[in-house]
Amino acid sequence: MFTHLKNLLALFSVLLLVYSGCNDDDPASSGDPGPGEEELITTVTLTLTDASDANNIVTVQWRDDDGPGGNDPVIGTLTLMAGTTYNGSIQLLNEQENPAENITEEVEEESDAHQFFYTAEGDIAARVAIAYTDQDGNGLPVGLSFTVTVSAGGAVSGTLNVVLSHFDEIAKDGTSKSNETDVDIDLPVNII
Repeated sequence: MFTHLKNLLALFSVLLLVYSGCNDDDPASSGDPGPGEEELITTVTLTLTDASDANNIVTVQWRDDDGPGGNDPVIGTLTLMAGTTYNGSIQLLNEQENPAENITEEVEEESDAHQFFYTAEGDIAARVAIAYTDQDGNGLPVGLSFTVTVSAGGAVSGTLNVVLSHFDEIAKDGTSKSNETDVDIDLPVNII
């Protein structure tokens, strides 16, 4: 009888270990990102204000309400005026949370581990220059705020690629993207 009780206790211990391994408090199983894991970003909004006319504000949004996979994102078009300089900012949200989670605040708090990369592509590449106007604690660019300078000329179209690199595995140097990407989107751009 003692052997039977001993085997029963061993079986109970194994079952307890298996159950605790499946517990919802585990960040991987609960959907909560742990350290170094990517946040869910459903909405990216760029706001550009004409540097010489604060009433001239251009906003564009990239939105993927159901997250990766599923439905295609809804993407607005950014319309810029030739010969204009804009002061820009970017906002990141997870709108699957209620209320929406402001991921921008986390990027700002962890600025030494994040950097945006803005790349003008296509026919706008030679006409659009983007410069960082913010820095992290180490003096390296972040890209939450920036300027967009559009040179004079005729109407052209292209895309603006926006990448948010996260630096956990490699050191941030201010010029190179990391191998971890939190955001990688293309926004259509028209220069008029």
